[in-house]
Amino acid sequence: MCATFGLVEKGEVPSQRDRELAGVLYEIYLRRYEVDNSQYIFVRGVDIAFISKVKENGLKGVRIETDTTRKYETNSAPHVLGYTGAITKATSDHYKELGYPMNATVGVSGVELAFEERLHGVSGTRRIEKDENGNVISQEWGKEPEPGDNVVLTLDIALQATTEDLLAQYAARQEEQKPMAAAVVDMSGGVLALASYPTYDLTTLRENLVELNNDTERRPLLNRATQGTYAPGSTFKMLTAVAALDSGTITTREQVECTGRYRYYPNPSDWPACWINPGRHNWENVTDAIKDSCNVFFYDVGRRTGIATLQDYAKKFGLGEYTGIEISERKGHMAGPETSAQYNQEWFEGDIMSASIGQGMNEFTPLQLANYVATLVNGGSHYACHLLKECKSSDYSRVTEIYDEEPLDTIHIQPEHLAAVKQGMYDLSKTWSIARYFDSLPVEVGCKTGTAETSAKAASTNAVFVCFAPYDDPQVALCLVAEGGDAGGSLAELAAGILAQYFSTDSSLSTVATENTLLR
Repeated sequence: MCATFGLVEKGEVPSQRDRELAGVLYEIYLRRYEVDNSQYIFVRGVDIAFISKVKENGLKGVRIETDTTRKYETNSAPHVLGYTGAITKATSDHYKELGYPMNATVGVSGVELAFEERLHGVSGTRRIEKDENGNVISQEWGKEPEPGDNVVLTLDIALQATTEDLLAQYAARQEEQKPMAAAVVDMSGGVLALASYPTYDLTTLRENLVELNNDTERRPLLNRATQGTYAPGSTFKMLTAVAALDSGTITTREQVECTGRYRYYPNPSDWPACWINPGRHNWENVTDAIKDSCNVFFYDVGRRTGIATLQDYAKKFGLGEYTGIEISERKGHMAGPETSAQYNQEWFEGDIMSASIGQGMNEFTPLQLANYVATLVNGGSHYACHLLKECKSSDYSRVTEIYDEEPLDTIHIQPEHLAAVKQGMYDLSKTWSIARYFDSLPVEVGCKTGTAETSAKAASTNAVFVCFAPYDDPQVALCLVAEGGDAGGSLAELAAGILAQYFSTDSSLSTVATENTLLR
């Protein structure tokens, strides 16, 4: 250590270069006494000119070695892909048990972390004999290294890029560029696109990390598609409808009169209003109520069904539950006495009215809402969400793993009940305010809008929109959320753009063979 202090005169403030050199010397000192027996890496990613200079100088103990890296053929999906970094103190024991060298680069977030062990492979050991001048005399492998697999994701990369672009374009048209999120899934939980706005560039993450972390207002590093929780608003009404129908509370033909207010309670000041108040929907059955988003219908139906039944169906549909996706997510929660107690609030009988229309303490992620719609329209099979499609060997010669999981739960929705609920979603897609966006698509669509209050005092709302397509043979379901947005119908144009990309003839999944692959 004396050599380190000898770099500067006594009392002199060391320069940045001297401090860096002192750090290098200290690292070498530690390795000399086996405090850390891994190699010291001076620099990565050097060019040929640098390599030539090192070789010309014949520096003892310094070697130029090649290493593997992970490469993406896209600039999209930073929140999903995540990034790599050094092994930390918190993870060092875990990676030691796996045989990792302590100077290895490992996944820190996203799929980089989720599939780290599949991608990494198994490290090898090599015996090297050198002469007194440091020249290699012989070397042999004690244990051959095993390359990691290639991980193929469910993401449709063209759909992902389109979704991100559409969110950014929509935000740019607003007076204030508020955060947004989107999730697109197939009928068995495969995630086709996850987008969060504002976003960031993975290629410049390290240079901008401090600035990104300090942006506490916009929070660009937050993946709102899996970690943002929102009241679903009226997009929850299909669940209330299915719970009421299948529990026998109502039939598909039963009607409820909407007078503009729900007059169940004796005191008129306690009558909650329908969204069109002043006004009325008159007599509505379940299909009409979904199309018109009649609050009075669902106030009555939800109250009669009961909060316990609504909670049971929410759990079966995966709302307020972890989806199973491999990357970080939040659980959210379904409204009810237990949730109110958790937040030190009292649950009142009348709270079920708010819960029935997707308000109150209902908070779910966009991914949960997309998968809930997929579960509904596929007939009730609730699958875990997943990004893993399959794994292939390092040379792509064989498939080593295929994602093939059974449903987590099955909701036995009566065909008549499902048809009535889907019909309401179809009829909504044909209303004048929404049909103009969907009429040019090559497929028919079912959809539901939602406008969720976030603060009664500030009259703030989030816009929520869910849909599926094709109507007769569903393949995809999606959810869009715009924080501080207007009515959910304002997002129909975005949904149409996403569906147009998915159902276009030049799908990215068929035109680019390795586009969705994480390379070693």
